[in-house]
Amino acid sequence: MWVYFLLAVIAGLLILLHHYMPRKKIFWGFMAVLVLAGAASWHWAPRPAPEPQPLTAEERDSINAQQQLFADWYADYQRDVERLDHNWRRYHDVLENFKEDNISIQTAYVRLTQLEKDSGELRQRIAQHKPPRELSDANYDLVTGIYDKTNAYAEAQYRTIALSKAAADPAHLHSKEQEEQSRTLQSIMNREMPAGLFIADEVGALRDNLTIPQDDADAQDVQDTNR
Repeated sequence: MWVYFLLAVIAGLLILLHHYMPRKKIFWGFMAVLVLAGAASWHWAPRPAPEPQPLTAEERDSINAQQQLFADWYADYQRDVERLDHNWRRYHDVLENFKEDNISIQTAYVRLTQLEKDSGELRQRIAQHKPPRELSDANYDLVTGIYDKTNAYAEAQYRTIALSKAAADPAHLHSKEQEEQSRTLQSIMNREMPAGLFIADEVGALRDNLTIPQDDADAQDVQDTNR
């Protein structure tokens, strides 16, 4: 697009030169315009992106070490997230079974009591599973973001279960009607349940930081083979 604009400018300048300048100077004016146009074209022409510099051996070793640190932490993290999901499904099952009148309020209370205990232990485990300090500053900040979100999610899940258990306590029921009791439990769940656990941005950024470019990886494979 800029080329067409430049040609239009050249044409306009030539018309002005032809109209205002004596004929003997038109040639020199034309040459001056061409020189200016060439200089402008060179100045504004898009430059090719510079070739990325290959990683040094130290940089590759650093990335490999960071990969291992994160992989070890993330493996335990995924197990904790699976337990969070399992506890939440148990919680839904209790409320749904009570809603359908498949279990009594006493049974619901017993199951919620056990679930509160399990959820509390998991919450403490997640709080103690902090990011490795050996990570680089950028990677540590990203893993801390995952940790903070998951910690908040576990706390909200525990609070929801604990409040539901308290509401299901047969000694402190506000109503003897099963439907009203169920509505109370459903209301607590809808009001207190945690928002979704969204960590895709942090995981994507970590993947970018911890990926060795393919050319560097191929070069490293060749070096390892020749040893």
